Amino acid sequence: MPIQKKFHKISWTRRMIIALIVATVMPAVIISSIIFNVAAKNLEKQAYELTDYKITQRVRFLELDLRQVFDLIYQTVVDPAVAGAMDSLNRGREPVESKTTLRSKFISYGQMLEAVQSMTYIDDQGENYYTYEKFNSVYDNNMWSDKERRLGLCSQTKESESAVFLPTIQEELAGGRQIDLFYIAIPVQDYVADSNVGVLVMGIGMEFFQNLDTGDEEESQWNDMVEVIDPQGRIIYSQEKDRIGKISEGTDKSDKSQLIKENQIEKSNWTLRSYVNLKEIKQNLYGFRQVTILIGIIFIVPFVAVVWALSKYFTRNLSMLSMNLKKIGEGQVGMQLDATIEDEFYPVIQQFNQMSKSIERLIKRLKRERAQTEEAVTRQKQAELRALESQINPHFLYNTLDSINWRAIENEEYEISEMISCLADLLRYSITDIDGMVQVREEKQWLNKYLFLQQKRFSDKFTFIIRIPEEAEDILIHKMLLQPIIENCVVHGINEMKKDGKITVEASMEEGNRLRFVIKDNGKGIGEKTLARLNRKDNRGDIGTDNVRARLESYYGGEAFIRYYSSETSGTVVTVEIPYGEEVYAKSSDCGG
Repeated sequence: MPIQKKFHKISWTRRMIIALIVATVMPAVIISSIIFNVAAKNLEKQAYELTDYKITQRVRFLELDLRQVFDLIYQTVVDPAVAGAMDSLNRGREPVESKTTLRSKFISYGQMLEAVQSMTYIDDQGENYYTYEKFNSVYDNNMWSDKERRLGLCSQTKESESAVFLPTIQEELAGGRQIDLFYIAIPVQDYVADSNVGVLVMGIGMEFFQNLDTGDEEESQWNDMVEVIDPQGRIIYSQEKDRIGKISEGTDKSDKSQLIKENQIEKSNWTLRSYVNLKEIKQNLYGFRQVTILIGIIFIVPFVAVVWALSKYFTRNLSMLSMNLKKIGEGQVGMQLDATIEDEFYPVIQQFNQMSKSIERLIKRLKRERAQTEEAVTRQKQAELRALESQINPHFLYNTLDSINWRAIENEEYEISEMISCLADLLRYSITDIDGMVQVREEKQWLNKYLFLQQKRFSDKFTFIIRIPEEAEDILIHKMLLQPIIENCVVHGINEMKKDGKITVEASMEEGNRLRFVIKDNGKGIGEKTLARLNRKDNRGDIGTDNVRARLESYYGGEAFIRYYSSETSGTVVTVEIPYGEEVYAKSSDCGG
């Protein structure tokens, strides 16, 4: 329900735009999402196919390159000069001449393949060996100087009876340079004697894997990262150079951010692994979607603008009618609408103009009738008050109080006599012309008698002082204006005190024909919350304060004010300020009737 109410408040133009967006934009978004998902799947499928193709081609290249390496090894082994030099070295005959021959042949065969960096012969017992390295001229300073390593390799080749692939090792070069080499070892056999002669080891550099490099950088989003890994998980080659020689962390098939393919390489125990970053591949697709969205926005915005302009034109009468109906609701009546086009709403606008005139006439008539009613009610209230006054015979009260007074005098109860006399004066003052205006002098006399009675009522627990300057005594004020405030001082302030209470009433004349009264007491103060409430103009709840504030508003409008100052330990001060003068008297007389 709340959604429907909110929708009904939307303008007709906005409704049309929303309907247009729902009818055109939403299907376009749905279709583009479907197209994007289909394209993403096709792109991923192409990535799989391309990766399969690439890894197949790379495996083929590697197998061809390995075949060349094995051919070179076999050519070296079957070379009669090499075989003779190996046999002489094994028998310990002419070692210098044998090594010279091996060096010459190793240099010759090593030049046939650029990737070959070293060739080493080790006899069957691991005792005698010779190494040629392109990058190292020192014969005795190489990895095969370690006899235990030579013996281990001989034992490994005897067990396998085939080529042994050693992991990539980083060799130190002169000048602090380094080179990465992997080694292929093949047992050398004497087929006539049917025995092992020794081992031929060929060290091959990373140039061997140059055919595994990816294509152009312009197609880098389709490139993959390849590695060659041995059965122990050691990385023989990687396009990320710092990974060479380390242990591969394996593959996570649940990782959807990359595509991993693996193929075995014949004539070796290696595995070629390819990594494709699917996130990078999909970046182009995301860019395409953004371009599509941008193009859609470029077309939709002008289209929406045209629809908005047309809807504004065709709904001008409706908008004008709606706006002016709101004005009537705010109290503006009598306006006449000028229809620009004669559409379906033109008769409604004519009826609106007639209704506006009728409402204006009706409101004027109601205002006149209300004024007449208010005047009649005021006169009726005044008549009722006069009737009530006439129903009470004040002479009966005065005569009764006078009799009580004389009885008190006869009994020598002079204090009681004084109190009865004051009470009679108070009654006479209060029931005669209650809303009338009197001189401050008369109000002072009345307050003296009122406070005298309150003083006796509370067993003389407080004293009072009334200070009125002579020049202020002739000013006219409304009767009993301060009485509720003084009563609050006695009842709420002094009442809880046992003695030494004090109430002071002072008057002063201020600039601008203003008369100020200050009423003070030293009794119980007022709390902060109550004080804040009393000082609010909209305060309700305290009868005395409400009475004074209402009378001030009625007699003087916004030109008078009342203000409370107090704390719970220092008593209360009430300030009342009113204007005076002929204009004020005339206005107040009208209000008081």
